Amino acid sequence: MIYHFILNPRSGKNHRQKRSIDEYIKQACKKRKLDYHIYYTTCPGDATEYVKSMVRISSERQRFICIGGDGSINEIVNSAPCNPNVEFGVIPKGSGNDFVRNFASPRAFQSIDAQIDGYTIPLDLIKVNEYYCVNMVNIGFDCAVVKEADRIKRHKFIPPGISYILGVIAVLFKKFGTKMKLIYDNGDVIEKEFTLTAIANGKYCGGGFKSAPVAHLQDGKFDICSINKVSRLTFLSLVSKYKKGTYLDSKRAAKVIDYRQEEHFKMEFDEPVPICIDGEIKGAKTIDFQIVRDAFRFVIPLGSDLIDKNHD
Repeated sequence: MIYHFILNPRSGKNHRQKRSIDEYIKQACKKRKLDYHIYYTTCPGDATEYVKSMVRISSERQRFICIGGDGSINEIVNSAPCNPNVEFGVIPKGSGNDFVRNFASPRAFQSIDAQIDGYTIPLDLIKVNEYYCVNMVNIGFDCAVVKEADRIKRHKFIPPGISYILGVIAVLFKKFGTKMKLIYDNGDVIEKEFTLTAIANGKYCGGGFKSAPVAHLQDGKFDICSINKVSRLTFLSLVSKYKKGTYLDSKRAAKVIDYRQEEHFKMEFDEPVPICIDGEIKGAKTIDFQIVRDAFRFVIPLGSDLIDKNHD
């Protein structure tokens, strides 16, 4: 097997840390006498092209480990979905690192040795028009927060971990609400203004918000959380439950939140709107969502496991 380590220079805290990771990779691979490559991305989309080129060159089994954030794992998975000879993993060095929160020991993902010695399991993907989503799609308030948080975290004196919270506060002082048409396969059509809609493969977004508390990466469904247009005061009263993932047990929340699990549905808008796919902003006027079962093989580092679907 060929091992590839893809480093995103924009992720992580400093240059010294990146250089340390580079040396650690070399030592770990040489100790095991592995066939390996280290590649530094140069621009958005570069990781996708790198994986595509390596898959074209060799039909041998290959493991691609990205060192970066949720956007980085999205990039490499979009390069070769549904390819049984390709394995994907992540060493989280982004600002949110929400995808690894779906696993029993997120800390284990930091270890190069654990990644090399880890095993793989098949996980689902959400197909979003022509793109694939690994973790979550956010539309409306959450998407606006991601854009604001990205702007905020560019300030070097602001810790990345609080950029999302500051983004929430900033967006709360702006006009929010997005008119959407949700078209379900059972015939339900809901057309109105929503505060936000999250379409989830995994449970978490925004650096630890448990937006989809019963989502599971292997259940063959995605979870849809739609929050009606509500006042700022009502929204603020629900934020804590939304963050902790306890809103499904709240009668008050049930009046304004619709939660479903589906394999397919569509969304339509009056005009193109921003949509956030694994932290990356794109635009669309119509969206077709479809679950793709066992779409990629994901590396579980030694010492971790996938959290059971009934785990709380």
